[in-house]
Amino acid sequence: MSIKKHFLALFFLFIGFLAYSQTDTVTMTDGRELRGKVVKYNPNDLQFIHQNETLEYTLNKKDISKITFSSGRIEYLNSTATTPNTSQSKDYQNKVAILPFSYVRDQEKSNETMTKKIQQEAYTIFNSKKQNLKFQDPTETNALLYKAGINESNLQGYTMGEIAHILNVEYVISGMVSIEKTNTYTSNYGSSNTNVSQKNNGAKVNSTGSSSSTTYQNYNTSITMNIFSVNGDNLFTQNHNSFWPYEDAYKTTLDYLAKRTPLYKK
Repeated sequence: MSIKKHFLALFFLFIGFLAYSQTDTVTMTDGRELRGKVVKYNPNDLQFIHQNETLEYTLNKKDISKITFSSGRIEYLNSTATTPNTSQSKDYQNKVAILPFSYVRDQEKSNETMTKKIQQEAYTIFNSKKQNLKFQDPTETNALLYKAGINESNLQGYTMGEIAHILNVEYVISGMVSIEKTNTYTSNYGSSNTNVSQKNNGAKVNSTGSSSSTTYQNYNTSITMNIFSVNGDNLFTQNHNSFWPYEDAYKTTLDYLAKRTPLYKK
């Protein structure tokens, strides 16, 4: 009997996996994701059934950003959706969002804490010289990304224009920090003491000494920074290798690159 129950459990698990693998995902221009099945594709709209439901809904193509089919194919719709219309342009104008920076340490992706730490540091650098620009607080940026279901693993499925539209900004800053261990070096230093004593009109000299060493680890730091417009145009791309061999050299390198972007107002 237990074997039969085990078999049934595996069977239903397989059916559930099969159903999930056949799910289409429709991403709306406001960032919402609808999971289910596209049953009919019309010139101006499409028929869609939500997951675990039977009722057909009509979705207007102008409200759809992209469709990720169960086969893995992605179809982008309404390409102008990332460009704000005249009534919306004032909401986007001069607003800038900074995405969490990708962080690679010794050729392996690091934790989410560092990506957001660098994001916050970049925000501090840019916001100190903002002038007529308004830099979106990273907490707001990350909240909007979370609500739209966007994270590092699926970010590549969106254009930067789509991201700007979701964040309601005119410009998006993205980047990657790469840190690798290189060589080590050892610093040696020592000290000595000399004592002189008098005994029977004679001098006795005692000399003692000690030495120690410290080993330091060097690092190679590289940062790439990009700036995109709400139209998806790449306005700035630059890579820079840090001159300093320290582990936290990315901070000065981040500052160096920021000062060379068109969004940093000196």
